[in-house]
Amino acid sequence: MDKKKIRFTVCGCDFCIVTNDKEEYILSLASGTEEKIEKYVQESAGVSVTQAAILTAMEYADENRRKENILDNIKEQLKSYLDDAAKIKAERDHYKEAYEQLTAKSGTGKKN
Repeated sequence: MDKKKIRFTVCGCDFCIVTNDKEEYILSLASGTEEKIEKYVQESAGVSVTQAAILTAMEYADENRRKENILDNIKEQLKSYLDDAAKIKAERDHYKEAYEQLTAKSGTGKKN
């Protein structure tokens, strides 16, 4: 994808970024951010736009960190499941080999 300049406004401040993302995506982020900032300003007496922007940034950071923690937990669970599967496969292979040796000794094994 080609990088492109995208211009947008949040709470009266103009921005221009260069990104590979689609313009609709960036504008949607800007709109959602502005809504959160305006909500803080409207619901909290005496909160400036700057303070609301910081609270919004902290809210997004908190959400991101919580999702990262969830993802890390899922990765650990997956690793544990894969380790268990590898142990079970090794155990299966061991028993399969033992079975094949026993059937070869007794002559009851499959003949090719």
